[in-house]
Order: sequence, then structure tokens, then C-alpha cells
Amino acid sequence: MGVFYILVSGAAFGLLPWFARVAYDHGAEPFGMLAARFVFASAVMVLIRYTKKRHEPRPEKKLELWLFLLGAVGYAPQASFFFFGVDRIDISLATVIFYSYPVFVVLASWVVFRHAPSTRIVMCLAVAVAGTALTAGQVQAGSWIGVVLMLAAALWYSGYILVSSKIVHKSGAFISLTYVMVGAAVAHIVIYVATQPTMPTDNTGWIAIFAASMISTILAMGFFFAGVSRIGAGEAAVLSTIEPVVSIAIGVTVLNEQLTMPRFVGALLVLVSVAVLAQLSRADTK
Repeated sequence: MGVFYILVSGAAFGLLPWFARVAYDHGAEPFGMLAARFVFASAVMVLIRYTKKRHEPRPEKKLELWLFLLGAVGYAPQASFFFFGVDRIDISLATVIFYSYPVFVVLASWVVFRHAPSTRIVMCLAVAVAGTALTAGQVQAGSWIGVVLMLAAALWYSGYILVSSKIVHKSGAFISLTYVMVGAAVAHIVIYVATQPTMPTDNTGWIAIFAASMISTILAMGFFFAGVSRIGAGEAAVLSTIEPVVSIAIGVTVLNEQLTMPRFVGALLVLVSVAVLAQLSRADTK
């Protein structure tokens, strides 16, 4: 069941760029979609908290603040970079570039926590960087802002992972996720009020946003936590590579994006190196 949960989670996450593109095609702008996505998600999480999970204790005030900021300052900017990047380049390219974030996680862990990577991990990082560079090289002229945004999303997400690894376990997965979603919602509501982005102009756009909230946010995160609790983080990280595979498949089959040989090779290098890295980092990092 743990394997099943992680595969479902990865597939659900992999659908997120598609939902975003559908919402954009039906009138939404990135900040508008993000505000609606996190409002929907946080509302459902709070509802579950006070109905099904009401007996779980609240975190202490300081931890509540940290979790809220993890969503408002950690997760929200990463989501903004990601959604603006998807708006500018192909989903398949954007996904591969974003999935280089394990490289930043290892490097940041080395710098911040003094966890020196082994030679094998360094080799995996080099392959991942080469694959990312090869993939980014397929971006058309004038779209490099999309590459920069996806790299920014990967870098910011790395920081989010490192910080969350130190505080989320103190309150449990569900409570932590609830506060993170509320923090992200508040941050994007403020941005929405300040920028007044457009929202979907028809039901299709709203359905896409609601699907992003329920499928690619709540279901995806919930199944991931359930899977990790059964099979461990290392195995879960390897299985989670289904996420970019699903995104790339959607881009090619549904959105008619071209999967050229350089794109394919670049994606393969990134996915293989990340899968191997997930296994090695647990055993070799010292």
C-alpha cells in the first residue's frame, strides 16, 4: 500500500502543470489561480481539522507561527515561481528543470548542515546538472525567463524542504500541512488584493483550479505522507520520480508538445540521477 500511495501522490502532483495550463487558457492569471487554489485547499484542511481531527492537540504558539511562515514565506513563493514558469515554457521542459531541486537540496545541506556528499552523490549531481542544462537548451529564444523562474522554484523549494525537515515532525504531518496551506493562502490573498489578477471566465477554468486544489494539493500531499510512513523517505523519493514522467506524458499527449531526442535524453539523465541520488543520499551522506 505504501508503494501505491506514493505512485498515486506522484501522479497527482504530475497533473498540476496541466491544471494550471487549462486555467490559463480559460482566463486565469497565475496569481489568481494560486489564490483560489490555496483558499480551496486550506478551507478543506481546516474543515477536516475541526471535524475529523479535532482531538489532535494544537502546536505551541511559536511552532504555529513557524508553520504559518513555512507556508507564507516558504511554499507560497515556490508555487508562484513554478506557476509563472509553466505559463512561459512547455510543461515537459518546465518539469524537468524544476526536478533538479534535489541538486540544490544536497548542496544546501552540505553548506548549511555540513553534510558532505560522497563521490557517488557528486557524480549523480553532475549528471543531473548536465541533464538540466541539456533540457534548458531546448527552450526557444525569448523564453529564458521561464527557465529562470523554474530554477528559482527549484531553489526555493530546496530551502522549503530543509526548513520543513526541522520543524514539521514536531506537530505531525496533517497539522503541519494545514498551517502551511493557510499560510500560503493568506500570502496569495494579499498578492491578489494588491495585483487584482484575472480569474477564470468559465466553468472549465474553475474546475481546473478546484482539481488542482483537491487532486494535486490535498490528495497528493496526503497520499505522500501516508506512503512515507509505510515505506520510508528514500524509497518514496525514488517512486516519486513518476511525477515528472506524468507531467511530460501529459505535455506530449494532451498538449502536443514535442519530445525531441535532446529533450528525451535530458529528461532521462535528470530522472535517473535523481532516483539514484535518493538512494545514495540516505546511505552515503556523512
